[in-house]
Amino acid sequence: MKKFLISFIAFLVLLSTSVCANAHGWRGGYGGGWRGGWAPFAAGAVVGAVVAHSYYRPAPIYYGPPAYYYPPQNVAAFCPENGLYYPQTQACPSGWQRVITN
Repeated sequence: MKKFLISFIAFLVLLSTSVCANAHGWRGGYGGGWRGGWAPFAAGAVVGAVVAHSYYRPAPIYYGPPAYYYPPQNVAAFCPENGLYYPQTQACPSGWQRVITN
């Protein structure tokens, strides 16, 4: 809806500047020419900049939730049946025991 409204306003501004430029009519004949000045071109440039800005706006930046830092816990897995910790043995039939190390 916003883009349509901006485009419609731009159309009305361009239409009004062209009507104002042609208000004095064509100074016809073989030696005459259009003497509308620079106003319609300036208005067109301004309206063009507004329309281009409305269509080519940069994407919004979204920030994620803050990352919380959890220090590594000193926990190891101990197998009481083998008497070994996890890296030394891969299986523990009786179940692993968590041990807090310092």
